[in-house]
Amino acid sequence: MRGRHKKWAAPYLDEHPETVFNPVDPKDSFFKEGPQYLEIGIGKGDFIVAMSEKKGGNWLGLERDVSIMGMAAKKVIEAEKKNVRLRADDFDIVAEEMEGLKFDAIYLNFSDPWPKKRHSKRRLTERNRLKRIASFLKDDGLIIFKSDNPILYEFTLEEIPEAGLRIVSNTDNYDKPVEDDAMTEYERNFRSQGKPITRIIIAK
Repeated sequence: MRGRHKKWAAPYLDEHPETVFNPVDPKDSFFKEGPQYLEIGIGKGDFIVAMSEKKGGNWLGLERDVSIMGMAAKKVIEAEKKNVRLRADDFDIVAEEMEGLKFDAIYLNFSDPWPKKRHSKRRLTERNRLKRIASFLKDDGLIIFKSDNPILYEFTLEEIPEAGLRIVSNTDNYDKPVEDDAMTEYERNFRSQGKPITRIIIAK
């Protein structure tokens, strides 16, 4: 997800160390108790704010676009979500910081599809990256993937077994969000346009 550059975003993130990790500190007390959840690519923060209320536990949100992260951080802070922490950088970089952390669930919502075939290795669900993501799951943890892009959906289905993972369930028409879910801003827009939503649940 890309947006217009927001000059205020980086300073705003720096001003809120109580909400924003830079870098992630696995020894922080935030990760010590209760269920732990990770969303990679949080967009403007609608999903993580809603789910942190619905499910409780502690939530770490990653977003590589600093301007988008600034908007998400404002929502988290205005909602007074003490169980949400954010990190503005690419997963491949933050993965090195997160060593030792284990999550009950990891959410991949409407990731950049990198639609050109020559860019397939940049996709978040490319087999090696997907395997790396799964390394941060608890033994019974799940990866939950949602997308509006059928090419990324089919690609992900093919990459899952290649990453040594298994498909728990999948659908190319996730027509009604389940109770244990929330919609992103993207999802609301796509549903209003009648676009089908795809969903895959992945386990080790």
